[in-house]
Amino acid sequence: MFRAIMIVTGALMLVLFSPSMILAQGGTVNDAATKHAGKITETAIAHRHAIRFDGEDFSGPGWTRLLAEGRDAQFFLIGEEHGIAENPKLAAALFSELVESGYSGIVVETSPFMAEKLDFAARGGLDEIRNLYSEAGGEPAFFGMQEEAEFIARTRAAVATDSSLFWGVDYEVLSDRQLLRRLTEKDKPAAAQRALERLHAASRASWERYQETRGPQYIFSFAGDPQLVQDLRENWPDRDREATRILTTLEETLTINRLFMSGQNWPSNQRRADLIRSNFLSHWNAAKFNGQTPKLMVKMGASHLVRGRSYSEAYDLGALLPEIAAVEGAKAFSILVLPGTGSKTAVFNPAKFSFDPAPAKDGYAKGLAPVLAAALQDEFTLIDLRALRPVLRSGAMRADQNLARAVLGFDMLLIMAGSTPSGELQHD
Repeated sequence: MFRAIMIVTGALMLVLFSPSMILAQGGTVNDAATKHAGKITETAIAHRHAIRFDGEDFSGPGWTRLLAEGRDAQFFLIGEEHGIAENPKLAAALFSELVESGYSGIVVETSPFMAEKLDFAARGGLDEIRNLYSEAGGEPAFFGMQEEAEFIARTRAAVATDSSLFWGVDYEVLSDRQLLRRLTEKDKPAAAQRALERLHAASRASWERYQETRGPQYIFSFAGDPQLVQDLRENWPDRDREATRILTTLEETLTINRLFMSGQNWPSNQRRADLIRSNFLSHWNAAKFNGQTPKLMVKMGASHLVRGRSYSEAYDLGALLPEIAAVEGAKAFSILVLPGTGSKTAVFNPAKFSFDPAPAKDGYAKGLAPVLAAALQDEFTLIDLRALRPVLRSGAMRADQNLARAVLGFDMLLIMAGSTPSGELQHD
């Protein structure tokens, strides 16, 4: 009986809110959508806060709100459109303030091994980071931008600890030669040495082909065969923990990108998300084993940090961290950071191996027009998306999928009016 009532009720709701009924009442589908969008904009205006940035310091009611939210959270997630110069400056300033509230780690979008390399270099400041980048494969993806390198140096200087600040959780697109060099330094059986030499030779040949052609498909992480890593693993049974972690990074990188290059985008994205989650849990479980429950800043591409299903239709770190926080009796706080309207970002050009100014490429602003309409013109605008959630379904028309994903997947939206593209860190 109850099931029948539910079916009838559902059918009735479909009739009540069908486009034909809206038209019959003298309105149009477009009228309803416009009214709904206007309500979203109106609500966003009522819940916006300005952040002022003079090139050095941040201030204003929005800045105060971010600090308060950060102090109250276990995890502070910054989901970004890569390549905005002002965003790593904001993140560095936030972290420097939040250290006093117990923040002791930053989750970054690079491999565990390269995160440790960055951490060690950053202890010597920006010059030592330049020295690392001057080595073959020493420049990890994204951190070759000037402001991102400064973020690494500034946040490392903000903590007085010998333990590693940066938690690397990703695969490794550009630094396979650094990982292979470390494996070369380790003692190993003769069969493993031969397998490593074959892997090394494949990497050298691939990078040589890239240098000749500048074709990104010849970058080793996209061209390499994961079977070479599997062979090395099988011939090195008594390897240490670091070697195992490096082999996992290499094998997963080659497997993920081989799926991508063969057109299997969803399996590639989900496997990468699984690796990110697994790497995070490895760090987290080690901290818990040592009696720690660290407060962490997480700074990655927005798709990795959206709560629920990601923009690439996978379940990534953004789905995991709020649940871990809940288990700990704490919470995760997240912001989506977008460039100002018409602003360019720095986008990696694989043919030139550099970052060039270009329009934002990740599509995070798609469908967000009703919210973006609330942005201030001369200051950064922080909008509390939580206030918009009841409005999403309050109208007759369903919200745009991307709008719903952003509003439900992040707690606040930061729009950086007048933002500029990141520059290139100059090094040998």
